Amino acid sequence: MKILRGILLGGVAMWSSQAFAADETASEIRALQARLKQLEQRIESQARRDQAQTKTAVKAPSPFDPCLPGKVCYKGVTLTFGGFLDLTDIYRTRNLSSDVGSVYNAIPFAGNRNFNVAENRFSARTSRLSLLAEGNASPAIGIKGYGEIDFESAGASSNPVATNSFTPRMRQASIEIDRNDLGWHLLAGQTWSLTSPSRAGIDPRGIDGPPVIDFESVPGIYAARQPGVRVWKDFGPQFSLGVSAESAQTIFVGGNGDFRGATAFVGTPATGPQGVVTSNILFGVTGPGGSFFNPLTNVSLNRVPDVTVKAAWDPVIGGNKLHVEAWGLYRELLDRSNFVNHSVSSFAAGGHVAYELVPKVLDAQFTAGQGALGRYSGTPFSDATFREDGTFQVLPILGIQGGLTWHATPTLDIYGFAGLEKTKATFSFGSNGAPFGFGNPLYDNRGCNVENSPASQCNGNTREVRQLTAGFYHTLHQGAFGAVKIGTQYSFTQRFTFEGVGGAPKTDEHIVMTQLRYYPF
Repeated sequence: MKILRGILLGGVAMWSSQAFAADETASEIRALQARLKQLEQRIESQARRDQAQTKTAVKAPSPFDPCLPGKVCYKGVTLTFGGFLDLTDIYRTRNLSSDVGSVYNAIPFAGNRNFNVAENRFSARTSRLSLLAEGNASPAIGIKGYGEIDFESAGASSNPVATNSFTPRMRQASIEIDRNDLGWHLLAGQTWSLTSPSRAGIDPRGIDGPPVIDFESVPGIYAARQPGVRVWKDFGPQFSLGVSAESAQTIFVGGNGDFRGATAFVGTPATGPQGVVTSNILFGVTGPGGSFFNPLTNVSLNRVPDVTVKAAWDPVIGGNKLHVEAWGLYRELLDRSNFVNHSVSSFAAGGHVAYELVPKVLDAQFTAGQGALGRYSGTPFSDATFREDGTFQVLPILGIQGGLTWHATPTLDIYGFAGLEKTKATFSFGSNGAPFGFGNPLYDNRGCNVENSPASQCNGNTREVRQLTAGFYHTLHQGAFGAVKIGTQYSFTQRFTFEGVGGAPKTDEHIVMTQLRYYPF
């Protein structure tokens, strides 16, 4: 029994010790679980705090947003920079004393000493900077602002002698509002006129002109950059229709300002009587000081904007892109003579075709226009001349232009173009029966081909300007830091006048321009 009692007492003690140990272990486990839960809660709480801080950091006010490569984004607006740095060498066989833009209507005749003097100059003034800002007011409404400047202008004190202090020129400055869901567009500001040929649709910021260096392009293209308002609608991806009202200006044959019995726009006759303006004529004035116009520049009288309607069609035919556009232009010309206002309505029409003859290899262009287009022309021509009583005679201008651009390699483009602009004699007969106006057969042209003749012996009006031109552009380098291109253009231009006393003089000009450009954007 003693032995049995001892065994039982030992078993009870062992069970008690094991039970106590088990209880102690369970307590420790429960304590560890509680501590683990506290740690988990702390970790979750810290994670929530870190996440909140991260969200706060992302939403912190910052003007710069994530943006596509090559773009800059600022407060939800996408900015696209453009432009180039440019150096152009200009060589002309007849001295025009002109920068990169050649005034074809001023090519000198043999009677002018400039006829026998060539000119060569460098110019960096075509260097250009542009900025396009785009944003969305809503998913359906987009807003664009565009500005572009270069240095092809001259203030009253600008000169090329010492510091070459030429002024910047506002080429374009406009705002565009697009209703993308409906295809409607509204533009206000200064941009290319609606008569300017577009590359596709109705493009307010670009122009599909010949890829030449000369700023006056090739005769036969009708374009201007001027302030106005434009509305157009896209009817699907292929057809667009637009209308614009643009700032008007008129170029008259002859001098400036208030003419009182003047004959400046008539010329000096060689023989016979010549009509003269016997009434006071006001067709343009110079601005007063502080008017923000150059006080030496004549500003014509205009009360109605130039109105243009344009339609554009962009189909794809057999895999080749085609762009066709047609436009009509309405203008009103105004003057005052003999205490009466005179006005005349004028019209013009034109079009442009661009076609991929061989996709990405050979492109063709053709442009034409007819009507009252003097100031829109590249020559440039005048818009109108006067009758003896001070009323108008509008000069009808015809222009055609065409050419090819061959993309010979991915880095080399070669082009060739031809163009012409012409008008017809537009004169009337005065009270004494003598012809009066533009292309007057009594103009004295006897000195046009005799060097150093008096100016009064060379009065012929320009009848026609023709040009043949060819050139190339080669991309020397293109990479992450932009592109460097070099190009050369040769042009041969002829200027013809109307027949007058002493014949119908003509002249010509050979021009070679070489250009190096860096496109950083």
